[in-house]
Formats: sequence, C-alpha cells, structure tokens
Amino acid sequence: MIQDLMQKIVEILGQTYYGDVRYEFNQRSGIGKNKSEESISTGSSNGLCVRAISDNKWYYLGFSIIDEKKILNQVQQLAKKIRNKKSQIWLQDPWELDKVVPVKENPDDLSFEEKMKTMREIFSQIIKNKKIINANVGIGNTKSETIFMNTEGSKLRQVLPYFKFVMAATSKENKRLENDYFVLAKQGGYDLFRKINIEEKINEIVKNAIIMLDAKQIKSGKYDIIVDPEISGVIAHESFGHGLEADQVVRDRSYLAPLKGKKVISDLVSIHDNGTIPGERGTSFFDDDGIGTKDNTLVDKGVLKQFMHDRQSCVLMNSEPTGNARAEDFSKKVFVRMTNTYISPGDWKLNELIKETKSGYYLIKSLTGMEDPLGGNMQMITARAMKIKNGELTGLFKGVGISGKVLEFLNNVDAVTSDFKITGSGCGKGKEDYVAVTTGGPYMRVKKAVIG
Repeated sequence: MIQDLMQKIVEILGQTYYGDVRYEFNQRSGIGKNKSEESISTGSSNGLCVRAISDNKWYYLGFSIIDEKKILNQVQQLAKKIRNKKSQIWLQDPWELDKVVPVKENPDDLSFEEKMKTMREIFSQIIKNKKIINANVGIGNTKSETIFMNTEGSKLRQVLPYFKFVMAATSKENKRLENDYFVLAKQGGYDLFRKINIEEKINEIVKNAIIMLDAKQIKSGKYDIIVDPEISGVIAHESFGHGLEADQVVRDRSYLAPLKGKKVISDLVSIHDNGTIPGERGTSFFDDDGIGTKDNTLVDKGVLKQFMHDRQSCVLMNSEPTGNARAEDFSKKVFVRMTNTYISPGDWKLNELIKETKSGYYLIKSLTGMEDPLGGNMQMITARAMKIKNGELTGLFKGVGISGKVLEFLNNVDAVTSDFKITGSGCGKGKEDYVAVTTGGPYMRVKKAVIG
C-alpha cells in the first residue's frame, strides 16, 4: 500500500527537475538498570520525506501521518510552485534493490522479564565489590525499514537491524569517583550479546574503575604517545572526517578544501569511509539520495584523495557521489555524513611498538571528541593512560586531553600496527541529526603530541 502511494508521489514529482520520496519505519525497544531505577521503553515511528530540486534549491515535505489525499495534494502544490528548472545534481540510471539483513536471534522474541532478569544479574555482579557504588546496564534493539523511489525510476528497500549493549561501573574512594565501560553496538540480533564473555568484561570494567582511584595526573606537555584503536577512530572521524564532508567544503567551512591531491599527513596513515562492511552500525545498501554505498578511500598513504559527497555537492565539485547522503529520519534534512570511518592497519604489533618506545604515554579509550572542520584543530579527552619507560608500561595515570592541529598531529605518526578494531557509536552534525556510525583503526605512535 505504501509503495502505491509513493509511486503516485513520484509521478507528480515528474513535473520537477528531480524528486524522490523516502518512507521510514522504525520499531525499537530497550531495557536498563542502575542503582536507582529499572526502565523499559518501546516505540515506533513511520513517515514520508518528499524532496524535489528546482533551480539548485531543495524543497522538503515531511509527513508523520499517512493521509493519502492530503499528501498528494501538498505534493501537487509543491510541484506546481517550483516547476522544472534545471539544477546541478547528479542523475543516474534507475536501479532496484530489496535487501533484508537477517538476524539469528530476534531480541523481540525474548520477553522483557527474561532480558531484565539478565540485566539484574549483570548489575549484581558489577556492584559486588564494595568500591563500586553504582552500575549501569542496558540493552536495546531497533528494526529500521527504508523504502526509496525517485523520478529516475529507482525502487529501493532495505531492512536493517540494530543492536546495542552497554555496561558501566562507577567506583568511589573518599570524594573521588572513577568509572569504566563496555559497549557493543552493531547490526544484528541477540546472538551478538550471547557471544560476549560477560564475566570477563565485568571483571575488566570493575578492575579499571577501581585502579583508577589511585591514578596520578600527567603534567601537560609534549610527549611521544601511543593511541589505541578507539582513539584512532575518533581522530579519523571527529578531527579529520568532518572536514571531508563536501557540504562543508562548498560552504567554505573546511580547512581541507584546497588540499585535494596533496600529501597532508604521514604516509603511514590511510583513511577510509566504507558503508558496506557487513554487521557494522554505519552500513547500508544505499544512502538517502538513493545512491549505493561503497568503500571510499579518503586518504591514501598520506595523500588526500577525495571528499564525501551527496548528489549535489559532487556536481558542484566535479566529482561523483560517494553514498554519504544521510538523515536522522524522515523529518530531518539530508546531509553529507560519514558511515564506517577508520584508519587502515599497518605493519607493527602493539607489543613491538611499546618495546620500541623509550619514553612516553599509552592512551586508552576516548571519552569525548570535538569537530572543527573550519579551523582544523583537534580536542579530545581520553579515559586513562599508562607511562612508557624504556619499552615497558610502568604506571597508571588519569585520562588526558589531546589538542593541537590535526594535520600536524597526523604528520607526526611514525608507526601503525596491524592490530585493528572498529566500534559502533553515533554521530551528530551540529546540535541534532544523529546517525549510526562506526569508527576505529589501529594503534598508532605519534611523536611530540600535546597532551595534558
């Protein structure tokens, strides 16, 4: 039924230069527990996003109530108003796709009582230690269906399952509080949770939360550092990747705008945005422009190769679309957004890298990261650090901030490991518009980094 309505919309949009319609249906559920409360949440949403371009300007209509008569009337009014004025936008041959990502075990097949019982057991295990004063555990899943049609004749459908599990431990001694966490965020089902060694992960976060109570403070300065895959991923995404989103470039808000084709960072560093990796949060078969996703090499051995594009920016910059047009949902605008962004692995092993470092710090886990696509500055906070002395890890320290110029920082990378990991998360553009992404990379050694 919804496809019939969408086809009627497309026929009306044929009066414009280009138009498309996107239907989204999301069904979600989640449970959580901490010391003060238990929570259960369920919800669903569906709606249509209608877009048309005329004279290089996009026009949007959004509908959260599927009233066919009202929708067709408004679309007809829009088409009549904007007419068919030539626009700079990428046009392609029509294509068709219908893909459903299967799950081995549907989380919704388990009762809330069964899942809450599991969360309670995990909570109890975390707070057994007297120094742990609170714990947070939660599990959630979303089924997301997208149907896309446009005036080119494309007819696309994808159904993607998202799953997330989080647990955190908070420790206290006197007035000092510390914490550690574990997150699993991927596409898939409850079988992802069953594969986790829960006891091992609980012991890990409890141990880290407690030992951090005695951690020392690092004196601010320039040091050789080794960053873990989580921090590498945040650098690739927040510090570097946002500057490669072409809508920022065409607005003259990217420090990377004039650097395409030039060597900008260490030749040991290559960066990809790949929306096709099976099972990752940023993966899809097509973007919200109806363009197929792909593996985009953004930086190859230090050389800036390309920007990420939508249908419009690629024409304005004499390029091709990259499958990076994304919106939070049918009610929001489509922007150029990242998918699964990571730094490629190298040749070193982590133990070799530590052994070959005479003095410095090993930084572990990212807590926050800020984007600065205009100025090219980086600022992020890490969870903890360990001192490296004569090739050995010798002490535990509180987390530090990393700051400075992104290009200078990445130019000072002199070793990259083959050890590699990517982690699911979310990304906002501006104050809102969150989408599912994945970030990651290898361990990297950076010379003379500013931390503190």
